[in-house]
Amino acid sequence: MKLLSGAFGSWRPRAVLSPRIETGRLVLRPLEQGDAEALAVYLGDAEVARWLVRVPHPFTVDDATDFIGQCCATAALGTAATLGLVLRGDEREIVRGIVALHSLDTRPEIGFWLGRPFWGNGLMSEAVDATLAWAYDQLDIDAIIAGAFEGNVASLAIQARQGFEVIGMSRRPSLIESRLLDHVDTRLTRARHAARPWRP
Repeated sequence: MKLLSGAFGSWRPRAVLSPRIETGRLVLRPLEQGDAEALAVYLGDAEVARWLVRVPHPFTVDDATDFIGQCCATAALGTAATLGLVLRGDEREIVRGIVALHSLDTRPEIGFWLGRPFWGNGLMSEAVDATLAWAYDQLDIDAIIAGAFEGNVASLAIQARQGFEVIGMSRRPSLIESRLLDHVDTRLTRARHAARPWRP
């Protein structure tokens, strides 16, 4: 499946971006409206929301419903793939976090978060690894950008293990802080991803 041409070049919406990716411990699948309550619980946690650029606080079920609607729309256009992180074996498939590839028609970027009860178990590293592998296998893109607010050691460590390199600093808005914060900008090229001798 080829959706893009060049690093950020000519884009043609050929297919809905709704992959289902399975790893040893996880299932990554498209969001559904039934996920709104779980998203509101985990994103309602200030310790999660404080590290995210676009998340208001408090984060309500209505906010989650609107967010899911936006994700479905961008998936239908082929400009983003927003995947809910589900623990394998969970028959209810409750979403515990998200990995998102967005701005695929302009400047591809990955973002991710995980509910606080699941921190420290390597789940997000596993999810990001699988999502990047899918992206570079299925999409004709040459680089993916990422980053994190300065001080978000866990997110930057995940990116570093994947081979992302720091390319600069910027200032981004934090809705929970209501101000601009320093942001570490990172980038992973297709060539660097393919050549990496490591696994997360």
